[in-house]
Amino acid sequence: MKFIKNFNEININDITTVGGKGASLGELSNAGFPVPSGFVITTYAYQQFYNQELPVDVEEKILKAFDELDAKRVAVRSSAVAEDSSSASWAGQLETYLNVTKDNLIENVRKCWNSIKSERMLSYAAQQDLSEDKMIVAVIVQKMVESAASGVMFTANPISKDRNEIMLEAGYGLGEMLVQGFITPNNFIVDKKTFRIKSRDIQSQENMLVFKDGQNKEIPVPESKRNKQAISNDEVVELAKMAIKIEKHFGNPQDIEWAIDDKSKVWIVQSRPITTL
Repeated sequence: MKFIKNFNEININDITTVGGKGASLGELSNAGFPVPSGFVITTYAYQQFYNQELPVDVEEKILKAFDELDAKRVAVRSSAVAEDSSSASWAGQLETYLNVTKDNLIENVRKCWNSIKSERMLSYAAQQDLSEDKMIVAVIVQKMVESAASGVMFTANPISKDRNEIMLEAGYGLGEMLVQGFITPNNFIVDKKTFRIKSRDIQSQENMLVFKDGQNKEIPVPESKRNKQAISNDEVVELAKMAIKIEKHFGNPQDIEWAIDDKSKVWIVQSRPITTL
């Protein structure tokens, strides 16, 4: 029973030990996609220590794994066993903590464990008719991307159900505001065969979430950028091409979260099957 697994030890068959999100990230990382480095605190750790203090040696192993990432800050993300399946995405149901430091890592791991027992989560599980053995959670610890822009993309249009279109949504800063519905993102529809951008809907973005002065802060988007595309046309096409490769790898339409850092490098931070088709 391993309490910690690095991404290079994980593939899509490891859902019972690292959850749906963790299994997908390990699979993508090992297939050569640009996934920020990370590790997973497995479901064994949750089952063993949820109701008790973490033993010193386990805590030390987690902190050592953090050091090996060579990161000042990480994203700490819940990854449940029943999550990101073909029938239930769990999108937004469990907790994610951004820009976590070594000092508050263990505290945030514990918060992720607690989120599986929240009222919202138990209500969702009842709606999905999930058995108790599926209500266990691993925790992903992943190097933080300094996002200049971020968003989601769907390898089939989730609104029209057209499988020949990619729909891409983008906004400035960290993706949490978009995922939680606090901003109206840029929307792009891309033809899957030609990569022609068929439509653009560019909404004004007044505020963005960034890491500043030691915390996540909502700040105004500079006025010169507010009504402009958060990402360039070339970046839209680059993301669309990557989306198709990810869909081919998994063999079914995907809902993908991405980020572009301040050096214009694209990162993939999540991929799950689209459940609405």
